Amino acid sequence: MDIYKNKDIWFCVFNPTAGTNEIEKVRDKIEFELDKHNIEFEFYFTKYKGDATNEVVDKIMEGYTKFIAAGGDGTVHEVVNAIFLQDFISTDQITLAAIPTGTGNDWAKHHNLSMDISKSVLLIKRGKTDLQDVGIAHYHKDNINKKEYFNNVAGMAYDAFVVKKLEQRKSKPNKFIYIFSVLSYLFQYKLQQAKVKLNDKEFKDKFYTINVGICKYSGGGMSLVPHAIHNDGRFAVTLAGKISKLDVLLNTYRFYNETITLHPKIDAYHSLSIEVESEDKHPILLELDGELVGETPVKFEIIEKGLRFICE
Repeated sequence: MDIYKNKDIWFCVFNPTAGTNEIEKVRDKIEFELDKHNIEFEFYFTKYKGDATNEVVDKIMEGYTKFIAAGGDGTVHEVVNAIFLQDFISTDQITLAAIPTGTGNDWAKHHNLSMDISKSVLLIKRGKTDLQDVGIAHYHKDNINKKEYFNNVAGMAYDAFVVKKLEQRKSKPNKFIYIFSVLSYLFQYKLQQAKVKLNDKEFKDKFYTINVGICKYSGGGMSLVPHAIHNDGRFAVTLAGKISKLDVLLNTYRFYNETITLHPKIDAYHSLSIEVESEDKHPILLELDGELVGETPVKFEIIEKGLRFICE
């Protein structure tokens, strides 16, 4: 049996709900550019949340090793999880490419990938690759132990609270809606006491937000982990302690200019692993790459240079 029989075909996963109102036009443009550069491909429309993960796992078992995530951060997240959930072939034999068409393209922003479809396909044709780290989050959901992979940024406390609120909206949020939500939901959120373990140290506080990053950007261009290096084998961790709502409002600009860790109540670290537990009567929410997944207790581990992707 030839496990690599489809290795030359790019399997393109397209999320039609990733934010564009011109689905057919975007699909036609992607197919046109791939055909123009003689790139052999198959196209697949995702049907529901998690569908990309299931489909890519199946395709890997059919011998496919090249995957295009056409969508936003959520689509990339699902494909990455498929790559690491399967045990059919080594993950270093698989290549991921992104064609950013979603409302949130923070992973692409970190890697300086173009939002232009033509330029994205040119990168695929060129075939230059890089490696980055991948995170593993062990967490709870409905009192069941869960495990999920992430390739960009994990957020807890207020960060995940905002994601939960946005998931209740009928429409996909753009970056302007996101920052408006960050500020408006602030007055609905109550800080929770938590315990964080990293680098053989323990921190206890009422944290405004806890971010664990492999890449720098999240939330539509915010840089909550500006010290993140995607291939150094360490997480970038930002701990924001008990900050007043007024202080958050006055320092909103720091979310975007990579100076958030200069605030006196915000600390930055690098760590190989992190553990977070709630010391409040309620668990603390967790989001991964902008997707709400579960709650504390949470343990993070890292896979060094585990993901191969098409780069600039």
